Amino acid sequence: MKYLYIVVIVFILCNCSIKSPEFTITGQKTALEQQVLGSYQHLTDNAIVTTSSRTGGDGNELDTSQKQAILQAVQNQKFNRDEIDELKRDKVIGENNRGYLQVRPTPKYEQDERYKKLVDDLVEEENGDRRVIYQRVLVMNDVSQEQEINSIFANMQIDQSAPGTWIQQRDGEWMEKSENRK
Repeated sequence: MKYLYIVVIVFILCNCSIKSPEFTITGQKTALEQQVLGSYQHLTDNAIVTTSSRTGGDGNELDTSQKQAILQAVQNQKFNRDEIDELKRDKVIGENNRGYLQVRPTPKYEQDERYKKLVDDLVEEENGDRRVIYQRVLVMNDVSQEQEINSIFANMQIDQSAPGTWIQQRDGEWMEKSENRK
């Protein structure tokens, strides 16, 4: 009888399962961040950016030259992405705390004039493209929050960069992006 109780208890314990609770980790993004990132994603993902503009005479309508400038900026970014990623890996450029690329001089950059010109031209072009897109996103959202929106852009660019990329902290100090930061 004693063994029967033990067998029954073991049988009951074996058939019981322990289920760990499900954890859902959500991002800490504010409504403004969601709005800005959505606007940015819309501009960069779509070849035709006209659908992202508001209409109704509130000053947000895009003329043909603005549409062309945004389209050209997005195409330039896609075209230059590989070279920019390579320069980030080589530690020649980094992401500053305003959402733009910044040169981080290395011996090769300082000594090779052709390389220096290539880097400077690429950084200037990418920053110009970012400026065009950022300005459009500012118009699509609340212009009065420009500093906060620039901070969102900076975080977005840092998040898209590979670990090891130079990033500028809010206090102006530079450090390499860690593996933990996504």
